[in-house]
Amino acid sequence: MSEIKDEVNAEASKPKVVFLVAAAVFALVAAFAYLNEEEIIEASGATGFALLLMLSVLVSLCLVLCYRMPRLGNRLLGYDVVITKPDEKGKADMQYSGGFKMDGGADLKRQNSRRKEARYSRKKYAEVTRQMQEEKQAQDEQGTE
Repeated sequence: MSEIKDEVNAEASKPKVVFLVAAAVFALVAAFAYLNEEEIIEASGATGFALLLMLSVLVSLCLVLCYRMPRLGNRLLGYDVVITKPDEKGKADMQYSGGFKMDGGADLKRQNSRRKEARYSRKKYAEVTRQMQEEKQAQDEQGTE
């Protein structure tokens, strides 16, 4: 069992070549757009050409970053559950949001306060709604008599 877990952790920590391939594809799109600048500008204008070129270069750079930082890239691929290690002390009040560990105490207190406020406001709205329905029903009864 431990060997399988170690293999999965090792696999999750290795950079994925798929990011390099995707970055190369977007770099080729940028090069193709640059070489066919005149046709793209005629078809969609200078703004469309600039957006196409900038987005393809930025996506390519982000994909290279995901390859260079395997932790980031593997989070995008869904390995974040495998990469994150449980707390050594075994505390249950720690929360994980998007694979990132958050402070437990202050966040938990804030979340409980918001939960209590939301519960109070729901009860208040339900009470006001019931009162309005009773008033409307009383008006309808008086109107029909």
